[in-house]
Amino acid sequence: MLPRDNPYKIALVKLLRSIEEQVPLTEGSYLTIRCHLETEKAIVKFNEWIMSRLEDGKLNATETEIVRAAVQASKD
Repeated sequence: MLPRDNPYKIALVKLLRSIEEQVPLTEGSYLTIRCHLETEKAIVKFNEWIMSRLEDGKLNATETEIVRAAVQASKD
């Protein structure tokens, strides 16, 4: 588990806030994402997936796809 002051964890929180501005996440989805993204490698993979889904600065993904990407990033 990454410490609270880890720069990757801080960046993840900021990323999730940005995601929620465009795609509202339920509390369960938010917690699932946070639970699975507990390594720097997983956070980087998730971030790369998010960036690949941006179209004209807007996130083109559903809540389910976002959660699935977080779970997958934790497995790779």
